[in-house]
Amino acid sequence: MFSPLDESSLRSIFQEQITNLILINDDRDEKIRSWKNYTTNVYSHILTFFKNLKNLSVIEPSVVLGYPALSLCDLPSTTFSSSILTHLHISVKTFDDCLYLLDGRLRKLTTLCVNVYYMKTSSGIIHNMVSFYK
Repeated sequence: MFSPLDESSLRSIFQEQITNLILINDDRDEKIRSWKNYTTNVYSHILTFFKNLKNLSVIEPSVVLGYPALSLCDLPSTTFSSSILTHLHISVKTFDDCLYLLDGRLRKLTTLCVNVYYMKTSSGIIHNMVSFYK
């Protein structure tokens, strides 16, 4: 007898089998458009939900929409982290956010492509925890 997959089975399949994700983001929801909220509610959730995600690309369909970019300043290092992600293509708010991506939170990262909205840097020190010479 045929038994349709229930929601938890589909969820499990997506969580375990998706390794490459291209998200074309045209989100226009004004409620979650703050940089920090978007990072914690959208970007971090993607890395948490897809347990075997190795390649992530977040693309905006047009420059006009300007969805919130990844912003890691003043957020814990566990907010956006992965032990298996190898390729990341994403927009970041500032150049500091780009440096935060290289602080060890993405240990297996080999390819990083970023669009930086603002090139300003803060006066804070970003501690790079990556050891390039092992």
